[in-house]
Amino acid sequence: MKKTKKPSERQSAKQKGLILLLCVACFGVGVSVPMLIEKAKGIDSQEFSKLETVYSLLKNQWYYGAQIENLEDQLIEQSIVGMSSNEIDPHTNYLGLDQAKDFSDALSGSNVGIGTGFYRDADNNMVVKSVFIDSAADQAGIQEGDVITKVGSKMVSDISNEDLITLIQNHDGQNLDITSMRNGEPKNVHVVPGVYDSTVICREFDGYGEIVLSSFSEHSGQDFKKAVERLQEKGIKKIIIDLRNNTGGYLDAAIQIASSLLPKESIVFKEKTRNGKIEESEVLDSYTPAQFDQIVLLQNENSASASEVLIGALKDNLKDKVTTIGSTSYGKGTKQVLVPFSDGTSLKYTESEWLTPSGESINNKGFAPDVEVEDTAIRQSYYSTQEEDLEFEQDSVNPNAQALQLFLQYLDYPVDRVDSYFSAQSAQALKQFQEDHQLEANGKVDAKTWEVLEQEVSLKMNQKEMEDDVQLQKAIELIKAE
Repeated sequence: MKKTKKPSERQSAKQKGLILLLCVACFGVGVSVPMLIEKAKGIDSQEFSKLETVYSLLKNQWYYGAQIENLEDQLIEQSIVGMSSNEIDPHTNYLGLDQAKDFSDALSGSNVGIGTGFYRDADNNMVVKSVFIDSAADQAGIQEGDVITKVGSKMVSDISNEDLITLIQNHDGQNLDITSMRNGEPKNVHVVPGVYDSTVICREFDGYGEIVLSSFSEHSGQDFKKAVERLQEKGIKKIIIDLRNNTGGYLDAAIQIASSLLPKESIVFKEKTRNGKIEESEVLDSYTPAQFDQIVLLQNENSASASEVLIGALKDNLKDKVTTIGSTSYGKGTKQVLVPFSDGTSLKYTESEWLTPSGESINNKGFAPDVEVEDTAIRQSYYSTQEEDLEFEQDSVNPNAQALQLFLQYLDYPVDRVDSYFSAQSAQALKQFQEDHQLEANGKVDAKTWEVLEQEVSLKMNQKEMEDDVQLQKAIELIKAE
């Protein structure tokens, strides 16, 4: 488990470290680089003269400059970073090569494979946890809960996740046999792996549907439309839309998704430009909105930007039909433009502030939920993989002690506290866990103990995900009550 990564595959799939930070609502369309350069040419000021002087001095006379390879490039890159870093706006950033690639990959939402999320069971087989809409797995009839035991000629239990993914991707566009078990019965299907969008999951239940939207990618709008149409064909009139940990993406996708839900001519959001002008964006005429009697939105502190645009649009336009559940959203009420450069780097800068259809700004405050339900501690826990944090013993204070004791408690071992102090009783509980899992039973924490703990916690959380998800359970309660 990486630093700050939660032991839940559903959550960790939605939280991607640096990518998550970059994706906090970086939506919008790019403008051309030549246009910006042309505007800059006309600027001739004392400050630009100062910039040129500093660059020349550091390039030609700086003592340490001789020790730096590609000094000119580094000086220019650093100056751009400095210009684009301002306390007033954390969402304007210069993206270097690696950051720009990660950001682009995160926004694309596209992958090659069969289109499932999975976890390993106690026998090391692949349990299907989610099926992305319109993916190869979806088209082949693979379902959540299927236990895949064989892919091609390989037994799943005998190969690593990385090798399994490579095996599937190497069959891009080719037939691939998959053997699985469903409710104790064997299943054999032919799947053709290919490109799929990994942002929309559609589930059908008795009396309601659920759409999990993990990002606003290039194809999310069309996939969301397909999900809505699938639910409508089943006669479903109530829906849960899960926006938790959805940090945003393309604004166009948010407009498309809103167009699948809102009446014609509805305003999705308003936009306030630098000069104070207010512009309105409406739903798309090409979409036919679905008629749902009840919509429940799941949100949390990582629901940001385009997610918040959608929340505001639905709450303002559908009012009593919409209920939000969870915790207060992030509060990202500005719109960014991404400007790519020919060398692979990019500039992302804030162009405007967006407002809800009623004219409200949620920037830096977010949306408070209609029904507040805090997630459980175990689903929010994480531990640091820094070497100095991984090893400690009883009667000590350590930043990882809270996660350790939460993990043990979740696995039904008798700890007496869940804070940063690792108590004697908790050390005894750890010793019992180590004995039960053929580890050195000394009550001390080490890297191997963390590895086995994470495996056991992840397995249980995946098996009990729906039961443990108190926010989702509240949403289901509301859906079934009306």
